[in-house]
Amino acid sequence: MTVWRWWGLWVAIALLSTALAACGGGGDGGPTATPLPGTLLDPPKDVGDFTLTNQDGQPFRLSDLRGKVALFFFGYTHCPDICPTTLAEFKRVKALLGDDAGRVAFVFVSVDGERDTPERLTNYVRAFDPQFIGLTGDDAALRPIARDFGVFYQRVSYEESAADYLVDHTASTFVIDQQGRLRLVFPYGTDPAAIVARLRALW
Repeated sequence: MTVWRWWGLWVAIALLSTALAACGGGGDGGPTATPLPGTLLDPPKDVGDFTLTNQDGQPFRLSDLRGKVALFFFGYTHCPDICPTTLAEFKRVKALLGDDAGRVAFVFVSVDGERDTPERLTNYVRAFDPQFIGLTGDDAALRPIARDFGVFYQRVSYEESAADYLVDHTASTFVIDQQGRLRLVFPYGTDPAAIVARLRALW
């Protein structure tokens, strides 16, 4: 089974489990709270520690974020639409968090290590927020990380030149909890205010 199909099956099971949990109990006929957005993984999924290169050219490990909640997005700097839109939403999430913004890290992981050098990442992520973290690495380093998160990506050429290509990739946002476990998955386009509400529920 491919990573893409496995991820789709895994999310479907998680969503079904959430729906079934919402149907149980509540026999008193009282009002039911509106469910928060995103897929909550219960139990959380363990993610192996990894090392990539950050926008400053320094090694960066997942374990460096221990004690913080972290929002992860896998994309690339040549992305024409989804990636800049998501990072703009990350900026809005951070603003809505207010005084709690320091408890959350915002991480952009490139799936295009061939073109996304640390220097390019620096210009890209800092255009949205100077504290956003950009990570890059070669395909050999990224593939096992992508598998752990359930991320699909694939290069798609659109010109004769090998340098001219796009990258199809998963557009979800992944939330790692304070213990370094995958805890939440948000679909592309989730309202930033709803993401904030879900993050606060984790605390």
